[in-house]
Amino acid sequence: MKTHNTIFKKITKLGILLMIGLSMTACSGPIKWKEEVQLSDGKVIVVDRESIYESGGDEWASNRSGVKIKAFHIRFPNPDGSGKMIEWKTTKVSPRRYPEVPLVFDIEEGKPTVFTLLSVSPTCGVYSKYVYQNGIWTEKKLPEQFEKHTTNLLFGSYKDAPNLINFQEKYKRNDQPGYRKALKQVGPSIKVCGE
Repeated sequence: MKTHNTIFKKITKLGILLMIGLSMTACSGPIKWKEEVQLSDGKVIVVDRESIYESGGDEWASNRSGVKIKAFHIRFPNPDGSGKMIEWKTTKVSPRRYPEVPLVFDIEEGKPTVFTLLSVSPTCGVYSKYVYQNGIWTEKKLPEQFEKHTTNLLFGSYKDAPNLINFQEKYKRNDQPGYRKALKQVGPSIKVCGE
C-alpha cells in the first residue's frame, strides 16, 4: 500500500508540473494584428504587426504571467509598388533581455524607416533608426540631438485587441497611465532617462 501511495503522489506531482508547463506555453507565442499607420506625409497605410512571447521573464513577484516579450515584427508592402512584402524585426535586446520597441514607422525619401527605443537600464533608454535600402535593413547612427518624431505605432496593451487597430484604438491603448513619455515620442535626444 505504501508503494501505491508513493507512485500516486509522484504521478500527481508530475501532472501538476505538466499542467503548469502547458499553461505557461499556452501564454507564449505570437500575437498578430493589423494596424493603421499615418506617415509623415499624411498618407495612411495598414501594416501587419506581431509580438512574439516566450516563457520566462523577471521574478514571479513582478511577472506573474510567466511570459515575456521576445521580439516585435512589422510587415508591409514595398513602397515601390512591386507588391513584395518587407519585414522588420527587432535586433537589439536590453541587458534585462527585453527587445527594442518599435515606435515610429515612416517612409523617408522613399525608404521604409523604423525608430525604436531600447531600455539600457531601469530608467534610461536609447533610440535607434533603421532604414531599408537595397533589400536590407541598416541601422543609421542618430546624432545626440535630432528632430523629434511623434510615435505612430502601438506600444500599449495588446490584450483583447481587435484584428485591426485603428487610430482611435491605438491612441486609447497608448495613452494609459504609467507609460513613459519616452514611448510617446522619439527624440529630440538619442538617450532619455527618467521620462
